[in-house]
Amino acid sequence: MEDSLPRSIYLMCLTTAGGVPLFTRSKGIVKQLAFAEIGMLYGVQMFAQNHDVELQSTTTDSRVLWKVFSDSITLIVVVDDDDSEDCHYLNLLQNIFNAMVFFVGLDSLENIKNVERLRKDLKCCYAVVDSLLNDCEFLGGLTNSVDVSLFPDINLLQDPLEVFVNSAGSTHGCVHSNGLLVCATNKWWTLTGFELNLLATFIRTLPENTASDVPIYLPDASPKIPHRLLSIHLLSGLVVSVLCGPSPSLDAVKSQLVEACWLPHMEPMRACLNMGTKSISSSFAIEQGVIGFLFINYVQKKCLSTVQFPQTAAIPASKLPSYERRLELLSCFYRNTVGTIFPLVKQEVEQDSEVSIPFTHTPKETYICGPDYKAYAIDDKPYQLFVLFASNVPQYAIRSLSQKQMSNLKKEKMFSTDKKGS
Repeated sequence: MEDSLPRSIYLMCLTTAGGVPLFTRSKGIVKQLAFAEIGMLYGVQMFAQNHDVELQSTTTDSRVLWKVFSDSITLIVVVDDDDSEDCHYLNLLQNIFNAMVFFVGLDSLENIKNVERLRKDLKCCYAVVDSLLNDCEFLGGLTNSVDVSLFPDINLLQDPLEVFVNSAGSTHGCVHSNGLLVCATNKWWTLTGFELNLLATFIRTLPENTASDVPIYLPDASPKIPHRLLSIHLLSGLVVSVLCGPSPSLDAVKSQLVEACWLPHMEPMRACLNMGTKSISSSFAIEQGVIGFLFINYVQKKCLSTVQFPQTAAIPASKLPSYERRLELLSCFYRNTVGTIFPLVKQEVEQDSEVSIPFTHTPKETYICGPDYKAYAIDDKPYQLFVLFASNVPQYAIRSLSQKQMSNLKKEKMFSTDKKGS
């Protein structure tokens, strides 16, 4: 895993019928491909298709993956080969296509009448696509779930949210703080993992201290009929969002509902915001030597990740990888484990269905040791836990420490089976 950290990604979106480029996006230091090179990649895929062969990927110094959506849109991605399974990059392409549907609707992509018009319309999805390519701090796109925060006093925000959403004539609403979902109504959690992550990603791209009223399409629940997404910054970084119909207007919500529902709860709102992007409070129990973790509940479609912990004397600064490296290691450990050792959960196709792995048994735990870290993973359906440890933690101890950390996480309100807000 040492040499498998991602460095660059180059994405191309073309029409399937003629190979006309709609847009390109990139991450990292990437050479811009010439039109002839893009045409060659498209031509290879079309040649295979004309011979009844589905071309998925090929690998040389880099890896190239193709995926066709609705027989009308072809997405091609070129990435540095990191030895992870194709499923993670195909999942990225699925998320990018969903982002396109999110803004322009499935009809516009299935029945392309004017390529120039579609190219202009798709510009509004660039910010979300770029976030999907570049986000290292948020792992919801990787895990098909939504990044959540463990705010200790969640009920102090859940109750006003319920009142606010009901007053807006809706059943779907949530609160995000610094890009992390803090609480949501029961109906919000009925959305698919793809949709929950896409909504969270879009909300993170909104300018601070603004209110917006945007028509959006839900890729799974409503790909052809738009809904209104109202998003209002209650404080800088704290956003309440509601999915609703033609009424009420944004002005009516701002003038009649925001102050009445939220002003009495200013103290817990500020407390939630003060957590920053850490996702866990200072009171949360962290096992000794842990320098990062990713915890997922696939049934609830929630993931919790952090690499921000208080510095302790038990972990010398010289033994601690940088913040950016811890983020990359955590993401890379997940990609190199799921799909190869742990089966990939395909929750959107069929609840708890899995993609097979090349083993005669199903591994439940695995670990890896590097020069500046150790990592341990547990698959305990519907949960998965991926833990990073400092390199000075004894190898014999990382299993018991990981199991204790999972036990602590399962007890949290955000991951409880209580219906309200979960």
